[in-house]
Amino acid sequence: MLGAVALALMATLFPLATGSAHAATGGDPSATAAQLLAKVQRLQAKVNVAERKYARSFTTVTQSVSRAISADQVSSAVQVQAASAQTELLDRVRGLYESGGPLAAYAQFLGTGDITSSLDRTMLASRVVSAQVADVRDVQREALAAQHAASRAEHNEHVHIATVAVINRAASRVGALLAQQKSLLASADQALAAVQQAESTLHQQTAHFTSIGNTAAATTSGLRILPPSEEFLSLYQSAASYCPGLSWTILAAIGQVESGHGRNDGPSYAGAMGPMQFEPATFEAYGIDGDRDGVKNIDDPADAIYSAANYLCANGAGHGGTALYNAIWHYNHADWYVNMVETLAGLYATAYA
Repeated sequence: MLGAVALALMATLFPLATGSAHAATGGDPSATAAQLLAKVQRLQAKVNVAERKYARSFTTVTQSVSRAISADQVSSAVQVQAASAQTELLDRVRGLYESGGPLAAYAQFLGTGDITSSLDRTMLASRVVSAQVADVRDVQREALAAQHAASRAEHNEHVHIATVAVINRAASRVGALLAQQKSLLASADQALAAVQQAESTLHQQTAHFTSIGNTAAATTSGLRILPPSEEFLSLYQSAASYCPGLSWTILAAIGQVESGHGRNDGPSYAGAMGPMQFEPATFEAYGIDGDRDGVKNIDDPADAIYSAANYLCANGAGHGGTALYNAIWHYNHADWYVNMVETLAGLYATAYA
């Protein structure tokens, strides 16, 4: 509710460089940094998924190659065993026939006349050969099965090796995501650097403002009252009775700071209006028909001054002391403003005692 007169007074008493901490920051770098870091965290989840996919693909190919090699080794070993059995069988049959085979047995029978002995030897040779043929066939079946298994493993190996492209894509995905993270973190670093710069600027401005506040406290000793018109003086005194415990001098001091007792009651830069510089929304909530004409008018001195008393009273002004300080602070959120109003109120009390 700071009025035009107060603004002019403050500009004279407390010169302050234009701009603000917010303007100096060029936005909200801390929020930007937080958003970037949140993106990095979300991206990290994708990186973790991509890395797991890469690891699974690589493990699958490695295991497939190992299985194919093992199957091929087993197949080769069984093939060697089958070939060896086949060779042994052929050697035995060849030896049998080289020794005369069944014909030699028959010749021996004719020479000896011992048919029983000859038949026994012939049947024994046949059983030995038949058994070895069966063994060879078993080994050959095992060799064939091992060969089929090796072929399947080799096929699977080729299929999984084909997924090397998948591995490469997964690795590329991880790399791309990490590059995005690096970029985002670099941006976050820049934003955080801006935050640090803004904090440094804010610290300097705070120190400057503190020194100004100290100067303001000392300068209030040089304040002078601006005598109000008879109309305004009467309204200040009558309106104070609306809030038991509130001195009319507080209303007079606020009226001087806000508009010079109605001399400059045009809208402020913040949209405050009337002799007591109410914001329309505040006047709507606390406004009073001071002159009882049936209309609450923000520009009417009676309505404005009575409404100011009502607003101060609603914030505890009638209790004095700290409560009064807080009530004035609610009227305008600045400690220097409260000090100025209380100083002027004291001067009014002395001048109109």
